[in-house]
Amino acid sequence: MSDRTTLPIVSPPDGQQSPDSITIAGIVLAAGTSSRFGDENKLLADINGKTVLVQSIQNIIGSKVDIVYVVTGNEHHRVQDAIGHLDVQTVTNGAYEQGQATSIRTGIRAVRQHASIDAVLISLGDMPFVTSTTINRLIATYQQGAAGIIVAGYRGYRGNPVLFDTAYLESLASICGDTGARHLILESNDAVLVETEDPGVVRDIDTPDDLA
Repeated sequence: MSDRTTLPIVSPPDGQQSPDSITIAGIVLAAGTSSRFGDENKLLADINGKTVLVQSIQNIIGSKVDIVYVVTGNEHHRVQDAIGHLDVQTVTNGAYEQGQATSIRTGIRAVRQHASIDAVLISLGDMPFVTSTTINRLIATYQQGAAGIIVAGYRGYRGNPVLFDTAYLESLASICGDTGARHLILESNDAVLVETEDPGVVRDIDTPDDLA
């Protein structure tokens, strides 16, 4: 899934910035069909007593992200039931079969209703191993003004999540296809990769073997 980066690589700041100085919205993409996982929905598969999606969301809730939107689509009602106990807002992507970009656009529409957002963290619902500490490192890097697009990385590989300044909301709302925001990131002169030292940022769940 991940690629060697061509982006400038930076280290996160040593000290933590003030958690109250900016407002971050999280968008969790959880609308896909799990086509490589067989008959099951990979987001609802068990990992350490929780579903993959719940673990992914809880890691964001445990970070300095202020509000979390979960974009559902495939098996919406089952996914909604699985995450109903979490402090998140759910939005449904009726066009989820047309690719990941439709889910990003759905999430951005929801974020735009929150006027005080400074940046958006876009994460994947099938990446339960990304730690809250890693997410906070991305936020701290953004706070120190490193760039407008902050990409999580591990040993030179580009991963997820990715944090975008709200200056990029219009561009995010216009992307197409199933590659997400990759082209926006790679074509920008305002993007950096943060070395997180967290292998979870390049580890997603696509097949049953990935859970082994």
